[in-house]
Order: sequence, then structure tokens, then C-alpha cells
Amino acid sequence: MKDLEPELKAQVVELCNKAVEAQEEERFHASNRDLQKVYELLQEPKAEWKAYTWLISSMADNHFEQDEYLAAFEKFEEVFTLDAESNKNAYLCLRRGQCALELEHAELAEQLLSRAFELEGKELFEDEHSKYLKLAKQA
Repeated sequence: MKDLEPELKAQVVELCNKAVEAQEEERFHASNRDLQKVYELLQEPKAEWKAYTWLISSMADNHFEQDEYLAAFEKFEEVFTLDAESNKNAYLCLRRGQCALELEHAELAEQLLSRAFELEGKELFEDEHSKYLKLAKQA
């Protein structure tokens, strides 16, 4: 994985901090605008930069929070394609599974939600709609 030049890294860190702050304030569009700026600053091939999967995951999560399930699903798919360790991240499995369910991909949703449940248990599902935990337990 590549690291950024110091000047570019400073810009990226500042934008990422703004994006996280906006996300914490539930200003998801604003967060994604800042994350998109980070994305545009990265040189090709973008996937080789450190924290690229974090960037794409954060964008996906913002889309999910805005009920933009297809956009979120596509971003999560990219993360899982780029990072083989993603299937060991309970939160990523949860979010990708939730998107799959909302897009009526029931079989994939069941696999991902049950994986999230196996990795972290019901605590992960506490703030989520009960339908997700119900499906996770079916597997």
C-alpha cells in the first residue's frame, strides 16, 4: 500500500476529519462531499493507497444512512472485492447484508447478516431494525 506525500496527506486528513464530523452530526451528504474530494485527490490506481477501503466504506455507510441502498451496496461490493479481510469485519458484513436485504437479495443478505452475527453477536444489531437480526438468526 502506498502512503501519501506529506502535503497531500495533510489535505486528505483535513477533509477526512471534516467528513467524520459531518457524519457524526448526521449530515451524510456533506460527509460524502468531503469524501468525494478525497477520492478525487488520490492518484490512480486509487485502490493502492492506504485507507482507501476506509474511504469507500465511509461513503457506503453514508449512502446507507440516507436509504440509498444501491449506491451503498455498490460501494460495499468494491470494498469486499479490494480487501479480502472485509469478510472478517462484522460491521461491514452487517451493512452490506442490510443493503442486500433492502435490494431483495435475500440469500446474500442472509449469508452476510449471519456472518456479522457470528463475528460479533446480537450487540451489533442493537440499534438496527429487528428484521436484520431475525434474518441473521435464521441461518
